[in-house]
Amino acid sequence: MPRRPSDDLYVRYMRAYQASARHTADCTACQTDELCAAGAPLHERFARLQDAYRTRQAQRNR
Repeated sequence: MPRRPSDDLYVRYMRAYQASARHTADCTACQTDELCAAGAPLHERFARLQDAYRTRQAQRNR
């Protein structure tokens, strides 16, 4: 069975999710939505990639 080509946007989205989740697990500030200096860029990247992925999925399903 041929291997399906990877979806770069999805891969980046999932990696951003993992980085955000790992950080939040260890950061008290980020657990209470008071984003710390290290966590804010991680969470922002995840949110941006999630928005891009969901927008693309919605466009494909039209």
